[in-house]
Amino acid sequence: MPKETINDQAAMYDLTVGWSAGQYVQLGITTADGRAIIDKLIEKPSDETRRTIDQLTGNGTVAAFTSLWGTLDREGCNRAIRVLRRARDQAFGRDE
Repeated sequence: MPKETINDQAAMYDLTVGWSAGQYVQLGITTADGRAIIDKLIEKPSDETRRTIDQLTGNGTVAAFTSLWGTLDREGCNRAIRVLRRARDQAFGRDE
């Protein structure tokens, strides 16, 4: 599956676009440093948060996911492109 990564300016999360001809396009948010997403979200977990994780997982560990993915069809891709263009134009001005 071909894919390309767009680096986040803050170096926290990167956007990855992957696709398979005639099947799907996927957009993924990936941690830039390879750390698990949960570790980035909960830098210093409180005792209460740790107890909640223990209850949810049964053993105090959570899956070390480093990315989250969404799958788009052609209509979803077209909508995403339109939204990104509108956001870009409003944020930075229209390209000439």
